[in-house]
Amino acid sequence: MSFVGYPYVYGGTSPSGFDCSGFVQYIYRQFGYSINRTATAQLANGYYVSYDSLIPGDLVFFGSGSSASHVGMYIGDGNFVHASTPSTGVRINSLNETYYTNRYIGARRI
Repeated sequence: MSFVGYPYVYGGTSPSGFDCSGFVQYIYRQFGYSINRTATAQLANGYYVSYDSLIPGDLVFFGSGSSASHVGMYIGDGNFVHASTPSTGVRINSLNETYYTNRYIGARRI
């Protein structure tokens, strides 16, 4: 949560600028976990979690089919934190927003 407001930078993996997968990779690394670099590759980390079983810290993925184009971290109460876009940076959104509901493809627990 302390990174909300930090900038989005494509390919970024540090507080000077994050992309979505770089953000969650960085956070997990701070707690001693090594996860893959890209959103699609991160789908192979951990294990599947159903939508109804999400807990804070789970990774939530968005895209189409089995290919993830975006990832964030669930923070509870139907919300997730993610490195969104260059104009918004790291922010919190609801999984219930139509944009994310239509693109949700699954979740993983590390």
